[in-house]
Amino acid sequence: MPKIVSTVALTVLVAASLSVAAQTDQKPAEDASAVSQYKNLNLTRDPKAAAVGNYTLDPHHTSVTAKLAHMDLSRYTLRFDSVSGGFSYDPSSATASKLSITIDPNSVSTGDPKFDKRIAQKYFESDKYSSITFTATTVKLVGEHTVVDGVLDFHGVKKPVKLSVVYRGFAQPRMGFSGEATFKRSEFGVGEWVPLEADEVTILVETEFVKS
Repeated sequence: MPKIVSTVALTVLVAASLSVAAQTDQKPAEDASAVSQYKNLNLTRDPKAAAVGNYTLDPHHTSVTAKLAHMDLSRYTLRFDSVSGGFSYDPSSATASKLSITIDPNSVSTGDPKFDKRIAQKYFESDKYSSITFTATTVKLVGEHTVVDGVLDFHGVKKPVKLSVVYRGFAQPRMGFSGEATFKRSEFGVGEWVPLEADEVTILVETEFVKS
């Protein structure tokens, strides 16, 4: 009798193990769809292979953060949650025109709502200066890396700023970029707490644009 019980128990255990393995091998429908879509992306990093037309910033796949030193102990970040913009693209010359990005200073986020409000109102003076914009007349994509010369309009001051850009590629109907720029905030009239909080600010951009 004990032998029969042991055999039955072993059979049940093996069957359960096979069932778990089968469930593990079966991907959820959503995951299977993601794998299929990725295989069919036809991603290209050739700027001339991208589609001609107007592109609009995708806010769901965009992040703009500002990084600066605090007491030289940390390089903390501020994220802006409301960003919009777009450009026109001509693949024949690999150029983008009418590039414009707009940020709502009230959307600054540090994880502390009370601190966010203080930054927006006291330092950015968002009631007076309701937007931060970066504009560039023409952008030439040369391989993967390029430099965008533009004008940053921040806190009522307009100054030229260079944006170093990495072109991530085109996958119909999207184009993707990473960008970085550095400037001194005091040059835009936001010099409070320097040097306790660093004057130099680095802007980091990760973004996708969708063909309209």
